[in-house]
Amino acid sequence: MKTLWIAVAAVAFSLGGALSFAAAGESARTVALIAGHQFLLAGGQKGPLVLKAGEIVTFKITASSMGPKAKDGAIHSFVVRKLRAQGWDVRLKEGVQEFTLTAPLPGEYLIECTVFCGAAHDAMNLKMVVN
Repeated sequence: MKTLWIAVAAVAFSLGGALSFAAAGESARTVALIAGHQFLLAGGQKGPLVLKAGEIVTFKITASSMGPKAKDGAIHSFVVRKLRAQGWDVRLKEGVQEFTLTAPLPGEYLIECTVFCGAAHDAMNLKMVVN
């Protein structure tokens, strides 16, 4: 059985994925964010968002419209370009959305809005540090 887990981990990391093992009954950490003129952490902090590699995180994002909507109704997005293949590409609609992702390998990443959302769109990003 030990050999199987090592093989699974080797395949996951060779594909650029992050692998996490949660203990039985362990739940994901919830991170609340606001998506308006910019991404803000709880309490209005501008970041950085600090995560642990392999940590399972449930994002709870409250999005408000600051400008035009995309054809699919999205008003913002939550994207890490280097991690799109791992699910870090979420379209945000007005209101509260929750989704769960696994923190990637250690490093610094940029969370961006890729939906044109108004005059402040170019500044709509959040630094993410993974330890």
